[in-house]
Amino acid sequence: MTELVKALSMELRDSVDANEAVWQDVGTGKEALQKLVRAGLELMWLNIEATPERQLLTYETTTYALREGETTPAKLAIAREQYTFNDSTVADILEHAREATGCSWNTSVGTLSRFMLAAIDGIVLRWLVDNDSAAVREQLDVLAAMVATHSA
Repeated sequence: MTELVKALSMELRDSVDANEAVWQDVGTGKEALQKLVRAGLELMWLNIEATPERQLLTYETTTYALREGETTPAKLAIAREQYTFNDSTVADILEHAREATGCSWNTSVGTLSRFMLAAIDGIVLRWLVDNDSAAVREQLDVLAAMVATHSA
């Protein structure tokens, strides 16, 4: 179960990392960082939008692990590993974006990573409910802008 969750998370990470064009000639400064974060979110979103059944599976896996974790701590560990892995992945992407744009963070990258993941979780879950991709793209614009406000 842990490996399944990691594979799904790695697939999302790879959707951002695989497109080298996004990382080339990005410019510098806060505006460039916001555009780069937004471009990464769009690549991630394209993968999510194409795989709604996989996205639902990640929620089901997490809630199952949480529900069963009280009686089987190893299952709770699955959910924790999933989020620890995702935190690390998003932090790596944020650091890559920071380096590419010559910015610095005025909030810890760990805090930003957790915030982004919480927002993305909610955005994806809401999309699974209402299937409003246009609304998702507006929310990703807001998320990228919010993250960029924590840079210098």
